[in-house]
Amino acid sequence: MNLGKESEVLEFKESTSELHSAIESIASILNKHDYGEIYFGVYDNGEPKGQIVTDSTIKKISDSILRDIEPRIIPTITEISIEGKSIIKVSFSGKNKPYSAFGKFLVRVGTQNRHMTREELKKLFLDSDYSYPWEKEINNKTLDEIDDKTLKKYYSEAISCGRLEMPNYNKEELLSVLEIYKNNKLNNAAFAIFGKNANIGLKMAAFATDVKLTFTYLDSIKDNIYNLINTAVSFILQHINWDIKIERKRIETPEIPQKAIREIVVNAFAHALYNPTPEIEINIHPNMVTIFNPGTFPEDLNPSDFVERNISSIKRNPLILDILYHCKDVEKSGTGFRRMDQLCKEANVSWKSEKTAYGFYFTFFRNKLKNEEVEKIQKDNSNSLEKEVLKLIMNYDMITKEEMSKILNKSPRTIQRVTSSLSSNGKIKWVRNKNTGYWKIL
Repeated sequence: MNLGKESEVLEFKESTSELHSAIESIASILNKHDYGEIYFGVYDNGEPKGQIVTDSTIKKISDSILRDIEPRIIPTITEISIEGKSIIKVSFSGKNKPYSAFGKFLVRVGTQNRHMTREELKKLFLDSDYSYPWEKEINNKTLDEIDDKTLKKYYSEAISCGRLEMPNYNKEELLSVLEIYKNNKLNNAAFAIFGKNANIGLKMAAFATDVKLTFTYLDSIKDNIYNLINTAVSFILQHINWDIKIERKRIETPEIPQKAIREIVVNAFAHALYNPTPEIEINIHPNMVTIFNPGTFPEDLNPSDFVERNISSIKRNPLILDILYHCKDVEKSGTGFRRMDQLCKEANVSWKSEKTAYGFYFTFFRNKLKNEEVEKIQKDNSNSLEKEVLKLIMNYDMITKEEMSKILNKSPRTIQRVTSSLSSNGKIKWVRNKNTGYWKIL
């Protein structure tokens, strides 16, 4: 009986005298395919040769694998008989790449083992780092250090969206259900998401131009993940333009879809590296909004791959991701980027992403024409109240005097005086339509 040909996951050795070479093959195969098999007592062509097999033979193989391969793997070693000849079969698997043999890092290429290049080794370390156990590690925090207000808000959202079944709020029970509290101990994920004094960072800035030089707003805060997600989304929505349509009811629409913004913000927090403590960064420019995550995106992939191909979600922090899933902040299936892309297409918003050595950037591009109008207003020599009225007229179609009064907290008479001044100075004009009219910037 012929065992076939050697491959990238299968190798034959004539005897255990080739054990050193076999150990190198195991590590190189694991670095390429995560699993494989080695047979002792078989010729290179797959024909059985036979091998003397004793308990000490099996022990010698086992000891060498446990001693000489890092990180450690537990193989399955069995004696089989082919055509009356004793063969040793070694089956192995492992996902904790990269693996070394005798201190060397090798990779399987065809039926050969070769030394890994520096870039290949760096890639394996980055890939293995993409999902790491920090979130499940136990810390010394107590239940009193979990923010009840935040946790109750999370509970209400999870119940209302139908992704959590718990008739009554109970702090310990909820944390246990979320798998972040066990045996009276909290893990790192619990404090990062719901902690009172969590040290997760969020830096928010608005700039006068598309270059990070002159800022018009700058703030940096520390909080838990749940609160920071809401803060980040609110910051962006407050610093971009909105359209208002007055039909049967008032309809307000941000220039970038709100759900698309939230998808990317949540993604930044869900896939960040939390050891050391990260700082998510959001920058608002006249023509773009950039969200920076100081983590890494999976090697050889980018968001467009998740949009165009049927790729399952790759999770850096599966526990944090699962908790955010319960309150409908995120989907588990890897459809988030596809959904974001569809929302942006419907709103005629383009986007791009960029991977760097320091982290991952995601950029939404804004309405350039409208923002040029904003810049024109900012350079205008009108007084501050006139500029605010001009911005409202530009951003909100058919906005009424009463609505401007309410937004700016000024009396209708004051708004009337401002619009009259702007009109007489040739900056706006009143356009009549069939039923009423509206102000238009000149």
